[in-house]
Amino acid sequence: MISILSLLSLPLFHNLAHAGTIYHSNFTSSLSPFSACNVESPSYSTATDGNLTVYFDESYYDGTRDRKGAEVCVFEDGTSTNVPQMTKEGWQGFSIYVPSDTYPTDKSAIIAQQFCPGGCSSWCGTVEIVNNTLQTTHRAACSTGTTATLVDDIERDAWHSVVVHMRVSEESEGAYEVWWDGEQVYSVEDIDVGFGTWDDNDTLTTGWYFKNGEYCFGEFG
Repeated sequence: MISILSLLSLPLFHNLAHAGTIYHSNFTSSLSPFSACNVESPSYSTATDGNLTVYFDESYYDGTRDRKGAEVCVFEDGTSTNVPQMTKEGWQGFSIYVPSDTYPTDKSAIIAQQFCPGGCSSWCGTVEIVNNTLQTTHRAACSTGTTATLVDDIERDAWHSVVVHMRVSEESEGAYEVWWDGEQVYSVEDIDVGFGTWDDNDTLTTGWYFKNGEYCFGEFG
């Protein structure tokens, strides 16, 4: 079980053609404007006392997607279709609390995704807990991507701020950056990152979006 405090998804407005919507929640009474996604009971994503609490019951794990964790998404009204939030550049910010008594030190779980609904319809960037390290991976195609360790040993039972900045590009003008507790711990520029359908301005017409929570893609059970 992990908790997330105040989640912000912020598109960077290069111009009106690239403008999007800012999505923010402090989780005081509900998940809105986010919705629980890719989760089945007894796992859950819920707003509790100003926090997003995500709980994954690995005894229920069977390898199917909705039994691999507990996440939150932004859906189009009346649907379970994710809103493509950005076409070029965006920021994702949140604070995370990893407890020492209820969260393992020998598992891997993605806690933040930048999701490209084109190509292989999957992540183009992630931040994940691996054992007790914090790692990031980004990619420009359906491949293993580039991985780096951001934090060698996560302090448990404490709140930590996380900020992710991604600028997609297929013309080596992209960027991927991460801040941890206000310190920039990763930065690469002039890279290819993201995939989908591109236009002549090096933007993704298929868009991309954020997800948060706990995606336990490894072996459980």
